[in-house]
Amino acid sequence: MLIMRYALLALFIVQPAFSEGPYLPTSESLRGHKAPRWYEDAKFGIFIHWGPYAVPAYHEWYVEFISPKANFGFMFGGPPYTATRGGLPETLFLSKTRAAAVEYHRKNWGADFPYDNFIPMFRAEKFDPEAWARLFREAGARYVVLTAKHGDEFAMWRSKVTTRNAVDMGPKRDLAGDLTRAVRAAGMKMGFYHNTTYTFWDPRFPGRDWVDYMNSSIRELIDLYHPSVLWGDVLDGPVRDGQGKPLPADYWGSKQVLAYFYNRSDPSGGVAANDRWGQDVDGKYLGDFATPERTRMTAIRTGKWETCDSLDPTSWGYNRNLPESDYMTPNQVVDYLVDVVSKNGNLLINIGPRADGTIPEVMQSCLRGVGEWLRVNGEAIYGTRYWDTYRDGDVRFTRKGDTLYAIALEWPEENLRLTSLAGKAVAKVDMLGLGEPVKWRQQSDALIIETPGRRPCKYAYTFRIQLKAKR
Repeated sequence: MLIMRYALLALFIVQPAFSEGPYLPTSESLRGHKAPRWYEDAKFGIFIHWGPYAVPAYHEWYVEFISPKANFGFMFGGPPYTATRGGLPETLFLSKTRAAAVEYHRKNWGADFPYDNFIPMFRAEKFDPEAWARLFREAGARYVVLTAKHGDEFAMWRSKVTTRNAVDMGPKRDLAGDLTRAVRAAGMKMGFYHNTTYTFWDPRFPGRDWVDYMNSSIRELIDLYHPSVLWGDVLDGPVRDGQGKPLPADYWGSKQVLAYFYNRSDPSGGVAANDRWGQDVDGKYLGDFATPERTRMTAIRTGKWETCDSLDPTSWGYNRNLPESDYMTPNQVVDYLVDVVSKNGNLLINIGPRADGTIPEVMQSCLRGVGEWLRVNGEAIYGTRYWDTYRDGDVRFTRKGDTLYAIALEWPEENLRLTSLAGKAVAKVDMLGLGEPVKWRQQSDALIIETPGRRPCKYAYTFRIQLKAKR
């Protein structure tokens, strides 16, 4: 099998020794690592799902959908997996999408057209990493995460672990390296997603050769680019041992990978890893931040978390069949961001570029709209922390020291009444983007703020409330 060729190739590569450093591949040591301050402050990042699956332009799991050996029942077996996509439970959505994808593939490419024939068609001939970086910076993003390798096992970098990579095949270019340089030159942090599961071929009993191959690939990515974020996937629960039990972190060598990552971290500010590396022996997860998907949480979570979602509600990769009207709007993304940040989260919003390296205008327009809002209201997002409560009706709260930000998701047509601030000692109130104070008064049961006569932005309006310092 093709994958075995690459897995066996990895076994002949000299495995790098773990670099010396403070972190050991043990639960106790790894749990001493925390997300760095830059990540806590960043709040907003760009996720990019890009690879050969952009050629059929249907779905990021296209290879799994058209492969008769893919086994989604295995992946999502055992205890209920409750994620949703396109308004449906994930299992039902995938079942419906797979059936439709098989028919789509038959009509457009032929039933016998193999997935790997898309690789030479994935040329990225219009890819401009500097233009991408400018767009992300204009959007107000503080970090970027690229799918360096997804379930099709195509590496987007100059790899010696596998010849199935973007330099030896397809674009004949180090896509990951070029984007990394551009993103960092634009003042943002760079991270990588690396699929960590046997999703294409039947994963019922993955062998040690697969684990060695996968971990060699991740270590190579770390050594070449020193990412600030390492984003594993799928090992957080759905991947099971054939009997409904999650495969543990020790099986996958996740502790060794994370220790390697932490010890070779970016010296300019530290690194962060997500929590999708398999369950530890005590049932807890490794990593620095939790990663619920397409969700906002219903309350403040004191532990750091990040939700990821896609501008396309049905796919993470480019889908040429989706009407532009179905994409998220800037208003929706801003409301999403504000809600997530008020609960101690980050938002990683996803785009799916085309196979030629261009980003669809509907995605660019949305990101620029978010950036326009952040240029007025970014003070209420970047570097903030959660407050005593995250909401008061349609208002969301963030804070910096004695400054409280009350972000109204809708324009208050009448005076804004905040019962959460009843009895609070308020010194001053103004609105970001107006540059002038607004009238307010304190009542026994609420803070009353008079709505200004004009709006400083198109949506989500921030009242800056200066609280009197406690003595």
